[in-house]
Amino acid sequence: MSVSRIHRLLQLITLLQSGSAGSAKDLMSELSVSRRTLFRDLKVLQLAGIPYYHDSTSGYQVARSFFLPPISLTIPETLGLMLLGKFAAGRRDMPLRDAALGAIHKLTATIPEPIRGACGDLMANVTVDPGAQATQATGNRFYTDLQRCIDEGRVCSVTYKSPVEPEPFNCWLKPYALHFVTRAWYVLGYTDVHKEVRVFKLSRFSSIQPTESRFTRPARFNAQDKLGKAWQLIPEGKVYRVELEFTPKVATNVSEVLWHPSQQHRLLPDGRCRMTFEVDGLGEIAWWLCGYAGQVRVLKPTALRVRVREMFQRGIEINNDSKLE
Repeated sequence: MSVSRIHRLLQLITLLQSGSAGSAKDLMSELSVSRRTLFRDLKVLQLAGIPYYHDSTSGYQVARSFFLPPISLTIPETLGLMLLGKFAAGRRDMPLRDAALGAIHKLTATIPEPIRGACGDLMANVTVDPGAQATQATGNRFYTDLQRCIDEGRVCSVTYKSPVEPEPFNCWLKPYALHFVTRAWYVLGYTDVHKEVRVFKLSRFSSIQPTESRFTRPARFNAQDKLGKAWQLIPEGKVYRVELEFTPKVATNVSEVLWHPSQQHRLLPDGRCRMTFEVDGLGEIAWWLCGYAGQVRVLKPTALRVRVREMFQRGIEINNDSKLE
């Protein structure tokens, strides 16, 4: 269930508990949702055992005997929330960051002293470096709109600037799922231009306009099925068994990270590391290997070895350009 929907359901419960929710039309207006979405949310509350009812005079209400249970956080849970807060505070590229920080502060505020103070003192000695991230979180402004359109099955009219096209293009997008990878958010969806499901980076949209047109997402659609065995994001249609050998200088560091779900590795007696992957496409993994220049040897496949060698050669030529002196 999406974060926006959870927030909406909590808002709906609050309205029902207030005794002033009114009619279905009033609730639709207050929550900014369609009639279909409202009754779907009410169905969720019913399945969750929240006893709401409709009165012809006062409208929708929840039984007075119902209330949200109080939250009682343990010390590890409190420390975990504070640590998440530190991560979130440093991430400009995190959608709903301010809302998340607000929720964390509200939750930790329920912890009685002196426990809250002690947890705060412990976290004062913890620092977090969020690492490389987008210089501008331009995609965040579209995140909520896309999440709502995915939830409601709503078609979007979008303008998108592809890095490989000279001009932006317009299309109708049926958004299916949101996906985060390598410092950026992406949306997977079907367009009338491509006639297939494509992956789009949120920061490359210049406009997204939800429409009144609706669609039904394929029942068996799964983001991971689309991404398949891609190194990160772009499958190329052919799976390769990649075998690499890292020098002792980087072997320990590279083996401490799970780079891909298919990864297998073993450290050799002389300190080298043999690592294998099952990867769809060679483009993305080739760029990754270039970051280990002089510290990795491509054993298989030959096509990847040739590609990496050509990329290194181009780098040599560029950096040997006398015009740069």
